[in-house]
Amino acid sequence: MIENTSSGKKKFPKNIFYGWWIILAGLVGMTLGVGFNFHALNAFIIPISDTFNVSIAVVATVLSVARIETALIGPLEGYLVDRFGPRTMMFIGIPIMSLGFFLISFAPNITIFIICFLLGVVLGSSLGLGNPISTSVANWWVKKRGRAFGILWLGTSLASMIVPLVNMFIESFGWRNAFRLMGFLVLIVGIPIACVMRHRPEQYGMLPDGDTSSHTLSKEDNSSIKDEVSFTMMQAIRLKTFWAFAFSVSIRIGITTAVAINSFPLVVSLGGTATQASMLFLLQGVLSAPGRLFLSWAGDNINKRYIMASSLLVMTISLFFMSRADSFTFLVFCWIPYAVVWGGLSSLPQSLRADLFGRKNFGSIQGAMSPLHSIFSVAGPIFAAAIYDSTQSYSGAFITFSGLALISMILILIAKPVNNELNS
Repeated sequence: MIENTSSGKKKFPKNIFYGWWIILAGLVGMTLGVGFNFHALNAFIIPISDTFNVSIAVVATVLSVARIETALIGPLEGYLVDRFGPRTMMFIGIPIMSLGFFLISFAPNITIFIICFLLGVVLGSSLGLGNPISTSVANWWVKKRGRAFGILWLGTSLASMIVPLVNMFIESFGWRNAFRLMGFLVLIVGIPIACVMRHRPEQYGMLPDGDTSSHTLSKEDNSSIKDEVSFTMMQAIRLKTFWAFAFSVSIRIGITTAVAINSFPLVVSLGGTATQASMLFLLQGVLSAPGRLFLSWAGDNINKRYIMASSLLVMTISLFFMSRADSFTFLVFCWIPYAVVWGGLSSLPQSLRADLFGRKNFGSIQGAMSPLHSIFSVAGPIFAAAIYDSTQSYSGAFITFSGLALISMILILIAKPVNNELNS
């Protein structure tokens, strides 16, 4: 129950810090957004390919290219989240996403499918889930930000586990009915999530982390940079750290998006089945959860950049051996370390971004990076599909991804914190 104070600010009950409700709602939102708008789409590639009589590579490309929309609206979206707050943007984006899924289910051809996916699902998800949720968590947590984002991004692990269920539903009721069900779930689950979201704790007479002291962080706290820096978007984009961080994360996003979107065709190319491919996602969800929590906890106690660099090195090695996979069994063994570090590499950049540039303009700065993230998320799957079309193998693509993961590791080490006195 929320009470009004004489100052006009809303006051939340003191028994549970409201930041935990932000995380819980965000966790469900991330499961929904990543599960339906990312992982689950892989189960649709083959049936959509058969329905519209287009190649698997074409469908994978469509699902990737449509995400270029995020590059166009990302900066504006970030500004709107900082200006109007996450909840307002979620009330706009979630209904759009839900409508998109419904319209897709009636698409008579691949062209209409693309339009509905672009203007409905991608636009709605971008406006209503990713950035608003991350901005809320970044503002409500400081000293325990790594763990907060680790819990939040457990949603991506749970999202991986959705894939087998979606695949079974598709096989039983068809891909069109599956999209209708997803549209319904997005609406009835997403709106309550939006109701929970709040922008900044200071607006409600609280401090981040539920701190009751006058100072959020002490000088002795090794994470004091979290409250000391506060860059605007225009200040941030002038920094070498901004671009090193942005390119490192973008390269990693391009790799993991390509692997995810092409995983079903990859398994089939190795003689596996769609069911085995969906189980691979289940394995990723199971393994990434403890990896995400451990690496996020470690990030609150050890330099996050070093944690990310170590994880990227493991990803480099795993991708190299994936390129040599000649059976589904061998692929699974290579997938295990990849899945573990993937968990941490999904959540750590969010908290590190807030550490490096501050939380006041988190949404805008994240939005400024989104065009680069989108370009790589589009290019990665297209590149992998093109390599497969040319060689009937994903080997060349995964060797390339291995080298790119190494470059991402080097860039994150270059992305050093900037002293606050340079914030002018």
